[in-house]
Amino acid sequence: MLRSILDRTFAVSTLFFMLCPCSVAQVAAASSDSPQLLIESLVISGTQSIDTTELAEITNAIAGSKFADDKEELEERILAQFQYRGYFTAVIQKLDVKVLDPLASPKPARLEAQVTEGPLCRLSLIEFTENHAIASDALRAKFPMKKGDPFKRAKIAGGLEAMQKLYRSQGFLDSFFVPDTKLDSSSTVKLTLKVEEGPEYHMDKLEVVGPTEIAERLQTQWKLEPGAVFNHDYLETFLDDNHSLLPADFTPSNGVQLFEDCPGATVSVHLHLTRDPQHEAQDRSKQVSCSPSDAD
Repeated sequence: MLRSILDRTFAVSTLFFMLCPCSVAQVAAASSDSPQLLIESLVISGTQSIDTTELAEITNAIAGSKFADDKEELEERILAQFQYRGYFTAVIQKLDVKVLDPLASPKPARLEAQVTEGPLCRLSLIEFTENHAIASDALRAKFPMKKGDPFKRAKIAGGLEAMQKLYRSQGFLDSFFVPDTKLDSSSTVKLTLKVEEGPEYHMDKLEVVGPTEIAERLQTQWKLEPGAVFNHDYLETFLDDNHSLLPADFTPSNGVQLFEDCPGATVSVHLHLTRDPQHEAQDRSKQVSCSPSDAD
């Protein structure tokens, strides 16, 4: 079976949201059918060591966001902001939710949170399991953190994205990573990343839909031969190097489709320079779900 992977949400994106709770909150609120709160302000008291700049970042991240009208979820979102900055043992002692207009939709609200942030946690170790294609040292190099650095989730998220880019450049388009964090002590954190590599994909064929002359030039410029390991970075470089041949309104999101053959572990690249309803219909017919067992 073939499936389109253009719009697929890679697991690293999911992990990025997990590690960036402000984004998670906005996505969750946008998709929820439950009553919503629009947070006008957040006032935090009780902290001891976190600096005023980071406190301002936390309040600004929460203010203006929409969340479900659920006190427990609100507490989780606030705590996530502290954990995002390395305060993994933070505790909310008290949260007051003051709804300003209960009949509005969403309901405007002000939050007052009493928080004990605890110590700033620091990195003790990052280790990788079940990685075979890429050595642990190469993966570790994607994380700009050394032992003893503050364990800030933004840096972890950046490392995960860099790992994903590395795996995709070597043909592992289905790779994803499962993180597990463990407090070694009251203030040090060990991160273990289980790697699910998936199959190594190879290039199948390039199809260009558009004016014949330009299509032939792009076909000539394409150097990733059938059977070669599919390097997703090459596709990005190819589009940059040949942007002068592409329509002014061409973007990867509307002009590129990738189809992977799961059993064969191959990828076909389709470039759409012009609208072709017949070809688009054929492409849509290929966008069939591929179960994980197909890749075994």
